[in-house]
Amino acid sequence: MIYLDNAATTFLLNSASEELIKYSCTNFFNASAIYGKGLENKKCIDSAKETIANALGATFADNIIFTGSATESNNLAIRGAYRKGFGKMIFSIGEHPSVYNVALELKKHGANVEFVGLQANGEIDYADLENMLDESVSFISIIHVSNETGAINDLKRINELRNKYCPKAIFHSDGVQAFGKVKINVDYFGVDMYTVSGHKAFAPKGIGALYVKKNKVVLTPIIFGGGQEYNLRSGTENVGSIMAFKNAVENFGKIKQNYDYVKTLFDAFVKELEGTDCKINSYHSPYVLSLSFNGVNGETLVHMMETKDILISRGSACSSKKSGNRILESIGLTNEQILGSVRVSFNKFNTMEEVITAGKTLKDCYVELLKKLH
Repeated sequence: MIYLDNAATTFLLNSASEELIKYSCTNFFNASAIYGKGLENKKCIDSAKETIANALGATFADNIIFTGSATESNNLAIRGAYRKGFGKMIFSIGEHPSVYNVALELKKHGANVEFVGLQANGEIDYADLENMLDESVSFISIIHVSNETGAINDLKRINELRNKYCPKAIFHSDGVQAFGKVKINVDYFGVDMYTVSGHKAFAPKGIGALYVKKNKVVLTPIIFGGGQEYNLRSGTENVGSIMAFKNAVENFGKIKQNYDYVKTLFDAFVKELEGTDCKINSYHSPYVLSLSFNGVNGETLVHMMETKDILISRGSACSSKKSGNRILESIGLTNEQILGSVRVSFNKFNTMEEVITAGKTLKDCYVELLKKLH
C-alpha cells in the first residue's frame, strides 16, 4: 500500500508505540496520585511539556496544556478565551472545522464574528484583514498551514498588523499541519496560543496540546472535574499518549532537511501529472498538494486509486462527508474544479519510488476515467 493521506493522520512510530505501551501497561500510575509512582509520572508529563515547548520555540513555563485532541485545543483556545463584553472576533474562511464551526456557534449566540477571505494562492487576504482590524477586536484566529491546500499564512505579518491596530487582542493559530513540518517559533510569530496534534505527527490519536502565552491569555475551562492541567482541562492524564507524543517530537529530525526532501517528492509527483488537464491549487507547504482535475469527479478518482492500493483523499477528513468546499471556493475555484479536486499529502518517510508510482497511477486513472465519461 502507498499511503498519501498524511494530512488526515500519520502512522504511529515504533518508538512512540513502545512508550505508549510502557506508560499504559507498566508505568500506568495516575499522575495526580500523591504516592511516588504517581509523582514520577507527573514529572514525566512535565518533561513532555518541556519537549513540546522547545519544539515550538518557547521556554516551558507551565504554558503547555495537554488535551484529548487538536479539536479540543482549538475549542479551549476560543471558547475558553471568550467572555462577556468581548469585542470583535476575526477568523479566516480557511480554518479547520474545529475552529470555523466554533466561530459559527459563537456567532449564532450573539458574538461579533467576522471572517477574512483568502487570496487565490490560499493565504489569507492581508489587506482584507487590515481593513477589519481596529481597537474593538478582541480575538484573532488564523490557521498556520492550511489542511486543504498547504497554504502557509505569515503569522509574523499578522501579528504586526495586530500590534498596530489592536495590541490587546488575543492571537491564536491552529498549527496542526505545521508542527514538525515547518520551522516554528511562537515568540517570533507573536502568537498567544498555538494548537498542535499528536496523530498528525506520528504520535497516537487522542492527544493534543495547546500552547498558551503566560500573562497574556486568561482562559476559563470548558471541561470541569478534578482540576488537572492547571484547572483548565480536567480528566485523568493520558500518560501513555503524552509520552508517546513526546517521543514522536523527539524524533522530528531536522525540519529543514525533511522539508527539502518532501519538496522533491512534491515536485516529482507533479511532474508525473504533466500533460493532464489538472490545476495545482497551491505551491506552499510541500506536505499538502491540492489538485483539481477537469471534467471528472474527484471522489471517483480517490476510489479508483484505492483499487490500485494507493490512498489519497478528497480533502479534510473532518468535512469529507459534506458537499462543497468553502476553502477551495474562497480561493476562486469553480464548482467544476471543486468537484474534480483531490488532496495528496506526503510525509518524510514516503519514498521517491512510491511517489512516482502514485503520480503515474493517478494520471492513468484520470485518463481512463475521461475515456469512460466521454
